[in-house]
Amino acid sequence: MEVLGGPLFGVAGAGESHGPAIVTTVFGCPPGLWVERAQIQHYLDRRRPGSNKLGTPRREDDQVALLSGLYSDDHDQLLSGPALHLHLDEDATPVHTYQAGFTTGEPIAAAVLSAAKRSGDYKQFAGPQGHVRPGHTDLVKHYKSRGFVDVRGGGRSSYRSTISDVIGGTIARLYLAEHFGTAIFSSICQVGPLETGISLAVRVAELVEAEGQSLSPATCAAL
Repeated sequence: MEVLGGPLFGVAGAGESHGPAIVTTVFGCPPGLWVERAQIQHYLDRRRPGSNKLGTPRREDDQVALLSGLYSDDHDQLLSGPALHLHLDEDATPVHTYQAGFTTGEPIAAAVLSAAKRSGDYKQFAGPQGHVRPGHTDLVKHYKSRGFVDVRGGGRSSYRSTISDVIGGTIARLYLAEHFGTAIFSSICQVGPLETGISLAVRVAELVEAEGQSLSPATCAAL
């Protein structure tokens, strides 16, 4: 498990790339913040591979399920999120998850099931005699865990571990926007010698305008 953040707000993530799911627990979010599953899903859709031509062609249609930490007087509306079907013996039990509600101040738990995986592609890297992939953490993880490590898909060091960062970051973003009016934007303006030809101030102004707000490039440059 990995824990990010400080004593007031923290995010714990767990789960291997080719395991059942990536699970996330957000600690320290004050009560009373309205959180919708769709808000978190929006940023997960931006993170997922296969969403644009500049990234990997691999597709991972990740869907988040919120499991704890939310409350609403309308319990049916609260539990209108995606249903997880648990197969115990031969019976399938649907478990409905949270759709939207107010934070309670208790830990917010979420899970993203790992459906798109091809574990057979990693057979040559598994075990004590497996090959080591250059540029990956396989060898470090092998020695750190005394050989008991799942390297399929990168294991815990996979890009999928950033799912927890996105979930925790989205909740933090919602809190900052509601209580402090803080808006967070980012843009790539230069990669090595390659430049976009558009200043960061102009780009931020475009992003702000796309969010339905108004901010001049001069103001952006002064921020």
